[in-house]
Amino acid sequence: MHSIVLFDLDGTLLDTSEGIFATANKTMVRLGFEPVDEVSLRRFVGPPLATCFKVACGLEEEYIEEACHIYREIYDKQGAKFRAKVYDGIVELLENLKGQGVVMAVATLKYEVLAIDVLDHFKLLPFFETVVGADYGGELTKAGIIAKAMRRLGEDDHSKALMVGDTQVDLEGSLESKLKFVGVDWGFGFTKGASLEREGHVLGMIEAPHHLLPLL
Repeated sequence: MHSIVLFDLDGTLLDTSEGIFATANKTMVRLGFEPVDEVSLRRFVGPPLATCFKVACGLEEEYIEEACHIYREIYDKQGAKFRAKVYDGIVELLENLKGQGVVMAVATLKYEVLAIDVLDHFKLLPFFETVVGADYGGELTKAGIIAKAMRRLGEDDHSKALMVGDTQVDLEGSLESKLKFVGVDWGFGFTKGASLEREGHVLGMIEAPHHLLPLL
């Protein structure tokens, strides 16, 4: 039984695509570039923000710092962070886990204050013991965020913990941190209906939130 579950946020707990995609394209226009198509923008969720602009939008290094600054300004101050919805079945899953005494936390590459605001807005914050997110400098990797979450929980035995996420970044961060991993196919990274081979620390892919329960 895994007594600790860490969740990614974007693409795992909430579909935040509307706000993220709109903000990314507003940023591109502010910089004097054309908007980016939705297929490319799906790669905007998961990696650190600076990496998103490089990979999804094709920005050169000289524009990255300004792009990140503009993006955060629009996303936070114009309320784009609340243009999202909780995935079906998530609230029921969190209620079930809480009822079983499972300790839950959020480990996300979204900036931490924004993550807390969004979770609070959608009334998910009370389910979690802690929320750990990215720093403005983008120095924390996913593995670093996972490690920080475990420290905040006061737990150094990573065999008790399970990470749930929707991208390869979540998977790699989990493996680096020696946490078991479960992928979800309803987010931005893994393709709908895709599978993950159950091997080592990887427990597989789920197609609906309640499918997590038997894997605990």
